[in-house]
Amino acid sequence: RGMLNASNLHLAFGDRVILDDVSLSLLPKERLALVGQNGAGKSSLLKLLAGEAPDGGKIEKAKGITVALLQQTPDLDKDLTVLETVRLGMAEHLAAIAEHQVLCEESAHIKDAGRLVTKIDQLTQFIEHKGGFDTDYLVDTVLSRLGISAKDQAIGTLSGGEKRRVDLARILLQAPDIYLLDEPTNHLDIRAIQFLVETFTKSTSAVLFVSHDRAFIDEMATKIVELDKGQIYSHEPPFANYLENKLVRELIDQRSLHRRERLMVGELAWLRAGTPARTTKQNARIDRAYELMDQITKDNVSQRNKQLQLATARIKRLGNTILELDQVGAAIGERVLFKNFSLKVGAGQRYGILGPNGVGKTTLLSILAGKIAPSFGHIKFGKNTKVLEFDQHREILDPNATLKETLADHGDYVHIDEQKIHIASYLERYLFSGGDANRRVSGLSGGEQNRLMLAKLFRHQANCLLLDEPTNDLDVSSLAVLEEILLDYDGVVFVVSHDRSFLDHICNHIIAFEAVGTQSRLEVYNGNYSDYRGQKAKELGSSSGSESKKSSHKIERERPRAKKRSFKEEQEWQKISGLIENLESERTKLHADLANSEVFRDAKLSQEKIERLKIVELEIEKLYERWQELEEMGG
Repeated sequence: RGMLNASNLHLAFGDRVILDDVSLSLLPKERLALVGQNGAGKSSLLKLLAGEAPDGGKIEKAKGITVALLQQTPDLDKDLTVLETVRLGMAEHLAAIAEHQVLCEESAHIKDAGRLVTKIDQLTQFIEHKGGFDTDYLVDTVLSRLGISAKDQAIGTLSGGEKRRVDLARILLQAPDIYLLDEPTNHLDIRAIQFLVETFTKSTSAVLFVSHDRAFIDEMATKIVELDKGQIYSHEPPFANYLENKLVRELIDQRSLHRRERLMVGELAWLRAGTPARTTKQNARIDRAYELMDQITKDNVSQRNKQLQLATARIKRLGNTILELDQVGAAIGERVLFKNFSLKVGAGQRYGILGPNGVGKTTLLSILAGKIAPSFGHIKFGKNTKVLEFDQHREILDPNATLKETLADHGDYVHIDEQKIHIASYLERYLFSGGDANRRVSGLSGGEQNRLMLAKLFRHQANCLLLDEPTNDLDVSSLAVLEEILLDYDGVVFVVSHDRSFLDHICNHIIAFEAVGTQSRLEVYNGNYSDYRGQKAKELGSSSGSESKKSSHKIERERPRAKKRSFKEEQEWQKISGLIENLESERTKLHADLANSEVFRDAKLSQEKIERLKIVELEIEKLYERWQELEEMGG
């Protein structure tokens, strides 16, 4: 049995079933990533495991087990300071351990008491200072690593993101046996996320965390748990494996639907895998796949196949210059954040903005938006430049307003450029139902509020988008389509995000805040986040002594120089296309077999075909990778 065991949980909100006979266990050192669509019930499940009562089922904890919950909206005493808040949580936790230890010893539960003593040692796992346990140093270290500097500031004066970081620090300093974390990477910079990964991977505690950050999940999770339509499905990492398993399951679920929809699933899998060569036949197949997707989108046959369609108003006139920064800088009082930053921005450029919390990323966005003037230099806006902002704190949303009031300025219709769309149809584009028009904003989940923000933002015509953490709380399908829209966007995009996968997918430039003394220098790098990391590694390699030479040699080994194919490799290269073709034929047949409901009358046969489909997909992917390696060598 685990540290915590949930059996046959049932939860419903009115007629809507959230959990349908769900069971889950947490073991020491397990780190479970809880994934699923927005509104699936992930946050509700965490709250039940933290102590709220389900409608049915039971939750059991082992003796002495402590649980801490990080909620999307922190519940902190607004009159306490940051330091008082984290110290109070730490003191209460140590007191609870000590009290339980005494009870165990009095009951002669020596083994249990011994285990509880080790829990105090968990608090020191972050850092050892002078051979002892220095709580001041520990608190300062955790606050610093999470980007919290205002230790004496009252909680009530902090922003939403700052409160989230304080709440996370409080929970880390409690060092519970079980962490229940709802979107722990929201409002963290990349350095702070790395600190979380280092902390939890060294911990003996169990962790159940909700996240849509694909890179964080791959680094953290020992297992991926999916909540879908009230049911739990388990997957082995990485995140891509979960997506593949989900695709196969949906293929089976859809076997009674229209053949065109089933075919699209197979075509999407093929497109995701890529192709080694663009022959006429393969190009035709790609065209056919996109035709199918277009048809299905138009027909809108099945509610569960809807995708988030972020329809932006088309840009009529971009203009030659959108933005131009000349020696721009910013200061707060006497503190200079950055200066001497020059940049000329053109259409189609997508900039990811990186840097620790507090260095001035949001200030830079405010300058780009024209909300504040730069402290140094000047910024020039093009004649036709129109800027739109996405605010991570959702301050433009009125919690008491309905979705209809938020989106429809003209009765029952949303106006986008010259289009007139009924509110019900517009809501469906963003995965809401037409009946949600009268729901209050305050009743939406975090992910649903972000979708509403996007729906509100993309009603307007603009050629410059400023996005401050737009991926927070967005589920997989919402993220994927947001990426597609940004890639197709005609204007310029500036985005602050901690989601490294998102930055990899959409950025073609990176603006990095790099420390120089007490201020930052802004450097522009070509490429996405991975390209930026590679360039930084090369810079570090060329700037130090023997260690840098080792690092440089390591990079060379990881990315060997291209060489000509040997005779044996030439033969292998020529055979790969045929092997891929045979496997693709087999995959097509397997998809056709699984589309036939008769196959599922024989459970063993259907399972064999599903397993074979997975193997075939893996083999095709490996062959693609090998073909690319040999192709780059040249003949």
